[in-house]
Amino acid sequence: MNRSEAKPAAMGTLAWGEANAGELAAAERCRLLGNLAYVQMLETLDFLGQRLGLLRPTDTPLEALMPPQTALVADALELATTTHQQALILHSWRTYFFGAMLAKQERIEFDKSIFFASAILHDVGLTDDHSPTLCARCFAISGGERVHQYLIAKGHPPELGRNVGDAIALHLNAWVSKRRHGAEAHLLSRGAFCDLFGAGRRRLTQRSLEQVLTRFPRDGVIDALKFETANHRQGTRAAIMTGISGGKAPPDPFQHVSGERRDLRD
Repeated sequence: MNRSEAKPAAMGTLAWGEANAGELAAAERCRLLGNLAYVQMLETLDFLGQRLGLLRPTDTPLEALMPPQTALVADALELATTTHQQALILHSWRTYFFGAMLAKQERIEFDKSIFFASAILHDVGLTDDHSPTLCARCFAISGGERVHQYLIAKGHPPELGRNVGDAIALHLNAWVSKRRHGAEAHLLSRGAFCDLFGAGRRRLTQRSLEQVLTRFPRDGVIDALKFETANHRQGTRAAIMTGISGGKAPPDPFQHVSGERRDLRD
């Protein structure tokens, strides 16, 4: 197959973002809106399933889901702890555990090290020292590129670095295909959207949610994610999603969980 016949890079991947800085074409905007509608449809079905007693979540202890002690996990955590403020790193931990719990509930096999590295660093593009700025390039794309290069510099195989970078770049797609992009990229988007919007929370038990939120509280998450203050590049996924909300933070999806605080900016 020659270059002119090659399939275009999938929306949200590092290869896709190389030429467009993360700006969506018209058809891609429709695809993003379709993904958001699909996530909302699943939430509606979960709500109905819960009311009808059809959802049967099972408890999953945090200890059973802890990331393994591998070089990849250590290197990812090293970068996160030197770049992330506390509220952002707690969001990243919750993203990992929510994604891992959903995987357990839905019997999805995944690589814990790759998923943890992707989850703990998925918002590195929002950190204060990150370059380029949000208005210059989609933060998920530039964050994925940074992590890709960082892991290679740490001696990890280029393909592994690319997989982690792609998972980070893809997470703003709202719904990431497990078949096309792998379980880790799929779970990263699921975990991030669960923590911010509550998507999929009905598939987890109250006790499981309490475990995560008690150990990794959500205080300050809205400010850490710059949800109401970021100047995202126009036409990117982040700009479109915050535009849909009118630039206002989403309501706390975990108000029903014991001990969860309502004001997430403090």
